[in-house]
Amino acid sequence: MKISEISKIVDLSIPTIRYYCDLGLVPSVQRDFDGERIFDDESVTWLNGIKFQRDLGSSLSEIQKYLQLSQKTGSAALKKRHALLLNQREKAQSDLNSATERLNCLDEKIKLEDAIIKGTKKDSLSAARRFSQ
Repeated sequence: MKISEISKIVDLSIPTIRYYCDLGLVPSVQRDFDGERIFDDESVTWLNGIKFQRDLGSSLSEIQKYLQLSQKTGSAALKKRHALLLNQREKAQSDLNSATERLNCLDEKIKLEDAIIKGTKKDSLSAARRFSQ
């Protein structure tokens, strides 16, 4: 497959895919006789994995480390991958907790605005407090 096809499949821009390839994050990518990248199903899998890792907030160096460990077999590599996944899960849980706190804050703001709209509360806050509360 050509890079334009892969871009549509994985929903990443062509420059991003090129960048990931240049960093060695797509080990299965090949080049044709003109030097153009040729992608296969395995490339799609690698790119989806990179996208998932980026969505988790992983840096490119963390992704590179995990990718390298994924290419290795054996107990030592497995334990290192497992530790990385546990760290990612901890961060994801922290992000979820923060998002839940923001959602709760929004719900309180909406509740207050609803009460003001219904006339059951007076809008006595200063503009700054109204903005931040």
